[in-house]
Amino acid sequence: MNYKDERKYLVFLDIDGVFASSRVHYVHNSEYKVWARFDPVAIDFMNKIHDRYPVEFVIMSTWKNGLRSDDQMIEHWVRSAFANSGFRGMLATPWKTDPDNFAVQKKWDRANEVKDYLENFGSDVKDFILFDDNRYRFKEILGKGRLVQTDPENGLLFKHMLNAQSLMGNWIER
Repeated sequence: MNYKDERKYLVFLDIDGVFASSRVHYVHNSEYKVWARFDPVAIDFMNKIHDRYPVEFVIMSTWKNGLRSDDQMIEHWVRSAFANSGFRGMLATPWKTDPDNFAVQKKWDRANEVKDYLENFGSDVKDFILFDDNRYRFKEILGKGRLVQTDPENGLLFKHMLNAQSLMGNWIER
């Protein structure tokens, strides 16, 4: 019997310190003072993950705060920004974690947003990985160490790619 595992994997993405960094901003010498260009190497690495595993990507960056996940135009802009940077991955539905679900929580942080997302939309998720330049108590809140902590100034580096590959070592390939 040839059993195909239908469950999927999620890749949670921060933007600052993963796709956007001082290193990328400096090289592109932008007149715009805010990090605004995605790192092509980070994009290529996420494409490698997409090509190898049945994954969906979820934005957990503060860049998504204030954006409604049910607004089709906003979703189109987000998907277009990634696609125009060469990203081939599939954004999940919903495409972002939602900090507004717990506005009354005083100690709510990104780790709790991810936990909320997994509890509400992760019934078919076999495993997940997080790319972020901050810790946000991920291991404590989520119960396992799935963070690839990138460099806030330099973004996703080779050592981070190796760490990610190690964390995805038991994932079933496409």
